[in-house]
Amino acid sequence: MHARVLPAVMRGVAAVLYGVALLSTSAAHAEPVVRTQIASSPAQLAASATADASQPADETASAPAATHKGGNFIAVILPAKAKAWKPAVEAIKSGLFAAESALSDGDQPPLRIFDTTDTDDDILAQFNRAISLGAAAVIGPLTKSAVNNIGDNGHFDIPVLALNSFDSNTLHRPGFYSFSLSVESEAAQVAQQMRDDSFTHPVIVTVDGALAQRMTQGFTDGWRSANQTIVPILKTTGKDYAQLKAQLDIDGADAVFLAMDARQARKIRPFIGTTRAIYATSQINIGKQPATALLDLAGIHFLDMPWITQPNTPEYKIYEHARSPSNDLERLFAMGVDAWKITAALLDTPPDQLGITDGLTGSLHVDATSTIQRSLVPQVLTVQIPNAEAPGYTEAPASVPSTEQ
Repeated sequence: MHARVLPAVMRGVAAVLYGVALLSTSAAHAEPVVRTQIASSPAQLAASATADASQPADETASAPAATHKGGNFIAVILPAKAKAWKPAVEAIKSGLFAAESALSDGDQPPLRIFDTTDTDDDILAQFNRAISLGAAAVIGPLTKSAVNNIGDNGHFDIPVLALNSFDSNTLHRPGFYSFSLSVESEAAQVAQQMRDDSFTHPVIVTVDGALAQRMTQGFTDGWRSANQTIVPILKTTGKDYAQLKAQLDIDGADAVFLAMDARQARKIRPFIGTTRAIYATSQINIGKQPATALLDLAGIHFLDMPWITQPNTPEYKIYEHARSPSNDLERLFAMGVDAWKITAALLDTPPDQLGITDGLTGSLHVDATSTIQRSLVPQVLTVQIPNAEAPGYTEAPASVPSTEQ
């Protein structure tokens, strides 16, 4: 297998969706399935930021400013000046403005954009500038290193909704909230779903790579917190999967969690057989693909956000959004919509009373660590083989590249 690097302009998309996936992959070697043990603490990975911090902020207002509880606008601080982050930033902004246009009743301050580079110093400078200009709330930053830098050095007299997860280095401050599409949290919910589905002896099948490790860690933590038992882990490398089913038999697995993306799952799933239930994260649901390319994934259980799983919901028409064939970009649009909803709610509602049941990214609430928790929708991946000879048949477009090849 040969490594393939994710195109630079899409790395920001992957980084937001997967946390810290700005990594190239390493070539694998043909080795047998091996057992590994994952530590109990979450993996600590940080995004880097090294661009020029001297550029001034680019700020625009979506509507005339109006005074609101001591603040005139909701500041949006995102790294639009950094090429790698641009697609992710544009998708999130599109969601923010769609939400403001569709949902604002005039009581909420307008959005005001502060475009930045991806350097921590520039982001902190624009954060402080937004505060000094009278922001009522802040949405951002996006990178994990900037989140921690603002946590260490910012002032939080107003709500600040970071669009990334907190980690062990984050200084928790009153008014500082985290809203992310954390893959660890999603994997932990999959563990809970498997328990609710009455499975008692799951086995994790994983591969090389930071994303797979984080999925594995999230599932391990989620299963252990509810069941107080350790989940066996089978790590596959190379292309030799012939031993996989036999080792699952030895472990007495009644279900399997695939800690990997769709491309890797397509290769490995046929070696697991059809006698066990198979679960994965939403990373197997990458968007429109030729049906023949998805046959190996059919029947896999996963969790995803309502915006993806229920696209024909009548209430979604208010956003007047033309959907992309990429589920990755659609998830970021939904993140932008919900970031606006959460921030608007935090201006008027104590965080312990905040509950948004109709979030596009899931049912939302704030936990004791000021993290926005999302409840996702259970799904089973199905594939319908179209009739290529039928009138009007066209091949589906390719999706956004995965993070590892």
